[in-house]
Amino acid sequence: MEGFAAQLSDSELDLLKKLPGVVAVRPDTRLQLHTTYSYKFMGLTPAREDAWYQSGFGHGTIIGVLDTGVWPESPSFNDRGMPPVPGKWKGICQQGQDFDSSNCNRKLIGARFFTKASPANTIQEYASPRDSHGHGTHTSSTAGGASVPKASVLGNGGGVARGMAPGAHIAVYKVCWTNGCYSSDILAAMDTAIRDGVDVLSLSIGGFPLPLFADSIAIGSFRAVEHGISVVCAAGNSGPLQYSVANEAPWIATIGASTLDREFPAIVQLGNGEFLSGESMFPGNEFPSTTKEFELVYAPAGGKKGSEFCFAGSLPKVKIQGKMVVCDRGVNGRAEKGQVVKQSGGAAMILANTAINMEEDSVDVHVLPATLVGFTESLRLKAYINSTRNPRARIVFGGTVIGKSRAPAVAQFSARGPSFTNPSVLKPDVIAPGVNIIAAWPQNLGPTGLPEDSRRVNFTVMSGTSMACPHVSGIAALIRSAHPKWSPAAVKSAMLTTADVTDHSGNPRVFAMGAGHVNPQRAIYPGLIYDIKPEDYVTHLCTLGYTRSEIFTITHRNASCSELLKMNKGFSLNYPSISVIFRQGTRRKMMRRKLTNVGRPNSIYSVELKAPEGVKVRVKPTKLHFKQRNQVLSYRLWFISRKRMTREKLSFAEGHLTWINSQNHLTRIRSPISVTWKRK
Repeated sequence: MEGFAAQLSDSELDLLKKLPGVVAVRPDTRLQLHTTYSYKFMGLTPAREDAWYQSGFGHGTIIGVLDTGVWPESPSFNDRGMPPVPGKWKGICQQGQDFDSSNCNRKLIGARFFTKASPANTIQEYASPRDSHGHGTHTSSTAGGASVPKASVLGNGGGVARGMAPGAHIAVYKVCWTNGCYSSDILAAMDTAIRDGVDVLSLSIGGFPLPLFADSIAIGSFRAVEHGISVVCAAGNSGPLQYSVANEAPWIATIGASTLDREFPAIVQLGNGEFLSGESMFPGNEFPSTTKEFELVYAPAGGKKGSEFCFAGSLPKVKIQGKMVVCDRGVNGRAEKGQVVKQSGGAAMILANTAINMEEDSVDVHVLPATLVGFTESLRLKAYINSTRNPRARIVFGGTVIGKSRAPAVAQFSARGPSFTNPSVLKPDVIAPGVNIIAAWPQNLGPTGLPEDSRRVNFTVMSGTSMACPHVSGIAALIRSAHPKWSPAAVKSAMLTTADVTDHSGNPRVFAMGAGHVNPQRAIYPGLIYDIKPEDYVTHLCTLGYTRSEIFTITHRNASCSELLKMNKGFSLNYPSISVIFRQGTRRKMMRRKLTNVGRPNSIYSVELKAPEGVKVRVKPTKLHFKQRNQVLSYRLWFISRKRMTREKLSFAEGHLTWINSQNHLTRIRSPISVTWKRK
């Protein structure tokens, strides 16, 4: 036994800490969830040359999802055409409230629930793997859901719903409850998933950045990676703040959120004839009366504090009855505001972004005719309301439109780097679709998830890095299926070095999008990979200055840093992205990287370099000739800072290094380079 969870008094805690053999005592922390078309947007089709076909749609791989549970009756978990359960599987279908072994099949092969930290008997929800919230059903179907034809959300976003790895098996571990997800339950579930035999672990959960020795997800995932399991986590929704990225351990694949080129237009026509662009998934086309013009009202006179946000009980019925209410975004939920307006007698709602959300456009299946407008449009809207005694407007719903917007772009809410605890590794790793994602939904909830919403659907829309994470978990399953012997680091390298760099907004970009937007088509056959062994991470922790007991807490390995660093002089982690930090007084840095040929024998690669501004970069050698498959060749990089230290505490620059196959020029292994100058 390496550890246990217990409820202790302060005196018991002090006593336990003093016992010999007790390495660390960590408080239980409460973490939060990082809350049909995306596979097409990412280039996945059932054609013969496609990544789906080449990987057998993910057949044989098992994706473990830690979340709020699952709604097993959803058509996304139908096992028609699925192969038998893999022989290595040791998991179970745990019995509980409204859930037993008959709820599992060849698609949903396992389900468990963990309640020690947040006892289910104190919570009004299913004491079983059954999902009361929808989040877990949504994420697990995104990762490995079966094909469901004619899927839509009340007529919007129609098409075939499919997970990223529709041939993979799914195992669900319910660790999140009404009051959050506790780290002891998460750690217990990760331990169990390792024993059960999963290939990929998907966690759309996290908190704020923590030192690795205090981060239960980092500790549990190191154990998983030692057992050859890829761990994929959400980066968090605290963007666009710098240093907000969570789940930043170098052995985790950390995923930010991007947009799709699909829109749900719901345009506001003002009484003065002007139009404001907005978006909504309210099924307006099914209700002709929704296009009626209404009187507009914002923060009505006589309203209570918070009426501009449409808080419950803040809107006076007499002032908003039969009117279109403008609600500022923030504090309470978006769909919740619509419910407040509806209960107060309002006829429709315009949700107005503030300076915090800018133009970010997460849509909802509102309970009344409603639309969301960006910050620029919200300023025009309020100027119009203030310019006339009788402001009026109507909403014109436009259904689903594909291909009109510039995408992928980094979502406004997606957490940003650099990593707070470990800036020597670039985080997030990649971005994936996380805005307005349609996926499976429980039949006991309305599409908004609000208790008052009596509508029932099999699919709904959600946004968050929570939605981006399972896209990459599914792609990791495809890669594992095509290359079952690859290490988690190899799988991650394949995704990072083949990612698309398409978003050109924001500065610096690497801290928003990492290596770029994941491209499953190219990731299946990357040509070369950067591999990392678990012991390399231990040496890396030594270079960060972690103590022996801290390293033992994280890795359960008794490491002597002085010996490791003596044996590995000039060590740099063989990470697919490159992060350089110049502190005051430092002008030069040298790094070493090793590439493994997973492509054809007799392959020659030449280097292409875009040096970050203010830095001279030398690479040696500039050509790599791989005579055999699985051959490993190394190269070195020298970074020389040409920039004078300014008064700014921090400054950044970025570039990239790409190895290009000399024979076909199509195989490109790209590493982003980030450079940071720190005064202290």
